Amino acid sequence: MLLGQGVTTRDRAGQAGLAGGAVRTVLVVAPGGGDPDGLFVELSARAEYLVRCVGSPGAAEGELRSWPVALVVASPGVSPGDVGLLLAARERLRPGTPVLVIRRRQAGAPAVWTRRGVGVLRCPLLPGALSRSVDVVLGLAARPEPGRRARR
Repeated sequence: MLLGQGVTTRDRAGQAGLAGGAVRTVLVVAPGGGDPDGLFVELSARAEYLVRCVGSPGAAEGELRSWPVALVVASPGVSPGDVGLLLAARERLRPGTPVLVIRRRQAGAPAVWTRRGVGVLRCPLLPGALSRSVDVVLGLAARPEPGRRARR
């Protein structure tokens, strides 16, 4: 399979039959299409997620059109204007798909993002915080482990 410019993925062949269900695609938008700060290393190492990275809202739009994206994550380097473009593409192509935006501690987060259902995480992130946040957003934290009862 050929990937578009700036799109990266890990080979997950043979992992689609996980006990928890199918692998879910997490679309990461990061300038340059990579992970220079290593924010997504832990998430991409998890078998239940396929992390695809793109470098711009335009490339993200193509991914939203082509893949069954479960979650969109904007890295700290994505400008507020580009987040707006990303949200518009999400609303056109995959309404209801959750979006997380990672912002630097002092960077602003327009109130319109909250009204559009965007979760905002602040850097620096503690180890495991992004992975746990993704679990919560996708509802995985609410599922009991096989053989265990859910807590009330």
